[in-house]
Amino acid sequence: MLNPPPPELVLTPLEAAMAEFFKASALMEPLRLRIWDTEGLTVTQLRLLMLVSDSPGISNAELADRLYITRPSVSALLERLERGGFLRRDISPTDRRGICIKLEDRGLRVCSQVSNEVRDYAAGLMKDLSDGDLSELQRALSKMVEAGQRRRALDLESENVPVGELVHASAR
Repeated sequence: MLNPPPPELVLTPLEAAMAEFFKASALMEPLRLRIWDTEGLTVTQLRLLMLVSDSPGISNAELADRLYITRPSVSALLERLERGGFLRRDISPTDRRGICIKLEDRGLRVCSQVSNEVRDYAAGLMKDLSDGDLSELQRALSKMVEAGQRRRALDLESENVPVGELVHASAR
């Protein structure tokens, strides 16, 4: 008869789910490393390019919101990607103070190639899952994304609160 594991080794459902999530995330490392080796792009730079691919003409502010990073960080990323010939920044036709970001041919090629590779790779990882498993996975991931969006909205709200008020709020 097997003895049950000691209580300190028993994972809560949350801990078990997080462990599997991190294992699943690590499955993408071979693709990330290949992209780094061939194009010299970080994951964040690639995510930025993919967002521009999906929304040509997107603004710096929208990119910052979607990437969950600051506007100065987006500006630094854009500068590097522009120097590398992946994208260009044009003056907005509707707001002379605004910038529209568009992909250059190199950025379009990378986004198309990576999109196809990621789709094929993920499909291969999921090929043995039943339709029920896939629906369950999709539902759970959708809920996780919604929670992340709510968290991001709260983070953005707190970024607009003066630092002194944040200190007082955290002391409560």
